[in-house]
Amino acid sequence: MSEEALRIRVADLLYRTRGRDWDYSFLLQPEPLVGEGWYAIHRRIFANVEPSSAPVGLRGSLGIGQGQPFFATAFTDAERQDHQGRSIAHYLVWLGRPADDAPGKSFGPALVEGFRPALEAVFDLAPEQLMKGETLALDSLLRRRFRAALTGVELTVVGPSAGLVRWLGTVAV
Repeated sequence: MSEEALRIRVADLLYRTRGRDWDYSFLLQPEPLVGEGWYAIHRRIFANVEPSSAPVGLRGSLGIGQGQPFFATAFTDAERQDHQGRSIAHYLVWLGRPADDAPGKSFGPALVEGFRPALEAVFDLAPEQLMKGETLALDSLLRRRFRAALTGVELTVVGPSAGLVRWLGTVAV
């Protein structure tokens, strides 16, 4: 494997984005680390981030036990827009030792490109059609469909240098 390639396990990712007609939802969630939930942690990591076409790189550690390292990124999508013509944003948090050991590469756009078939499987779904006859919440249904369309448990991505990577320190959970 080249020095610039990053191997990322899907099970180590927290991924939040939106579709054409559905609001921001978690398409991937790791096993729970805390009882507070992933949304609160997501809000803390991306508190002062306004996604743009240039991916933002964030590093830190979740304040759990001896710390849970993460490498995060957020950026807007050049291809996909919601029903009002606004660019959607992707928020990715890569958790664990491999994320901590990874060089400062911009992994987000290449990872989303690797997710293309799975993202296409859910992006245009209409919430009212998806919910018809279902008892699960919309985000659970989207996550299930996205996971079913994923191929493999790991992706190898190559990206350019992330440029400036902000150090967040320990994020309280």
